[in-house]
Amino acid sequence: MGKIKLEMEYDYDFDLVGISCHAPDYRLCWAINQKLGIGLHKRDALHVLSDRKKSTEDHFSIYEYFSEEDHIEYYLLPNKSNTAYLIPEQKAADYFFLLRNNFAVELSELIAQLKSIEMVIAAFSIQAETLKSRENLLF
Repeated sequence: MGKIKLEMEYDYDFDLVGISCHAPDYRLCWAINQKLGIGLHKRDALHVLSDRKKSTEDHFSIYEYFSEEDHIEYYLLPNKSNTAYLIPEQKAADYFFLLRNNFAVELSELIAQLKSIEMVIAAFSIQAETLKSRENLLF
């Protein structure tokens, strides 16, 4: 009997911003909350990536906020764990700010607000469809 291969197409319908910042995640989260007037908080469950070849697991914390007003989901994820990158091809980004169901926030304005945070070195838009390891952003 032959092998059956299952191919899945994922939906990458979200806005993604890379952030370069050397501050710890909790400080950046607090600064983003102050600047944007949102309430990001740390999720109890971690985002876990498994590497079958190396038999390892990497854990990434997730900060999240759901806006009742405009139904946007906000997420802040670090790009680095102790041993690996969430998105290895974006090593310049220390964090990713991900927005789902965004119909109200202009991305260029959001990036300008993030850049105005003193501890943020750079903020830039990333097209998730162009990333080789984009599936790591699905949680």
